[in-house]
Amino acid sequence: MPLSLDAPPIHSGDGALSPCPGLVDAARRVGALAAQHAAEADSRDCAPEAGLAALAEAGLLLAPASPRFGGHGMGSIPGLDLTTYYTLREVGRGSLPLGRLYEGHINALVLIETYGTDEQRRRAAADARAGHLFGVWNTEIPSEAVHLHPLPGGRVRLEGAKVFCSGAGRVTRAIVPGSLPDGERQMVLVPMDSVEARADPSWWRAEGMPASQSGRVEFSGVTLDPAGVLGTPGDYTRQPLFTVGAVRFAAFQLGGALALGQAAAMHLRALKRTRHPVQQIRMGEVAIALETGDLWLRGMARLAHSSAS
Repeated sequence: MPLSLDAPPIHSGDGALSPCPGLVDAARRVGALAAQHAAEADSRDCAPEAGLAALAEAGLLLAPASPRFGGHGMGSIPGLDLTTYYTLREVGRGSLPLGRLYEGHINALVLIETYGTDEQRRRAAADARAGHLFGVWNTEIPSEAVHLHPLPGGRVRLEGAKVFCSGAGRVTRAIVPGSLPDGERQMVLVPMDSVEARADPSWWRAEGMPASQSGRVEFSGVTLDPAGVLGTPGDYTRQPLFTVGAVRFAAFQLGGALALGQAAAMHLRALKRTRHPVQQIRMGEVAIALETGDLWLRGMARLAHSSAS
């Protein structure tokens, strides 16, 4: 029997956890387009622009925003967890760099929806609708960690840098957690297109992910008004959102694994070795691992749904 390795199916038997087909189908189309442009986007000098434009056109940049402001609440509303995971899976299947950027975008809008003011939510939705790319940049080297210095009138000045900032040079709305004088961690929302932060997308040199532009960003001297302060101290690492959110990484990475598995299967078909028993064992193990990943994501969606109910 010829070897077949397809994507794990999108099941629909979980009632409230059934994925929203419109969003997942749109993500599948975006992923397919991004895959077509993968070679031209394989550079630290440019983000996967074709894929980002397709995300905006399909309404997927706006999808994580609150329904009150035109979005779907993807990532925030209980019951849409499976939609979030499968949407990321399909985007990552077409392009891991695009999946990485989109995951950060969803993460940022979820944090704004959860901890922001109504005005911050409204503004974020308007920016997402206009095509702005959001991100969350938290990792830092201890010797140059970001510190927040309160100023009169509720303003705040940033000092320090973040690293592994996916979308450095492309993200226009970045959530940046920093340390207050008392040691508490506070999030701020930085409009990267209107401040003098210095981005170096070439800082991280990882094979296969240069287009994610995960570099270093220097924030020293950036000053924000009170509207740039997001939530209260400690919100960024508040549970269960902090841990549950990490599942999104696995979702787009599963998409990349699916693409690799399919590429291997196509190679074996071209060599006419799909009936070789050793190759069937190997690819059977790959198929089992991919299905296991799919079941794991579904299990996490159930847990997230039950914890929010």
